[in-house]
Amino acid sequence: MIGSTCQIILFVNDKEEAKAFYTQKLGFIIRDEEEFSDNWNYLTVAPQTNSEVVIELVEAETDEEKQLVGRQAAKQVFLMFKVDDIHQTYQKLKAKGVNFYGEPKEVPGGKGVCFEDLYGNKLDLFEEHS
Repeated sequence: MIGSTCQIILFVNDKEEAKAFYTQKLGFIIRDEEEFSDNWNYLTVAPQTNSEVVIELVEAETDEEKQLVGRQAAKQVFLMFKVDDIHQTYQKLKAKGVNFYGEPKEVPGGKGVCFEDLYGNKLDLFEEHS
């Protein structure tokens, strides 16, 4: 029986550029970075060391993959990240140049705000009601 999600794929134009965005702007850590062959460099990032789900950054190679860069979920939010203090996180990320679609506001179950990654994928910050 399936127990949980452990990894998702995110297509990017440039793996080093994406790694810099996720680690330097969002404060993620590199969970794994290993070269298995000339054609396969495995790179995962996550918000914290103990995060259950990691994001594998995969450089788009085929035309089909390149078309997905920046629109992994079309116009919908691709990933949502839980935070303890949405206003503090929002201010910190905004100061680092992260592009937000407005300010944190009340949403079902808490507060949320949408932002985008360096390619335009929509991502959300979410703080649950306590």
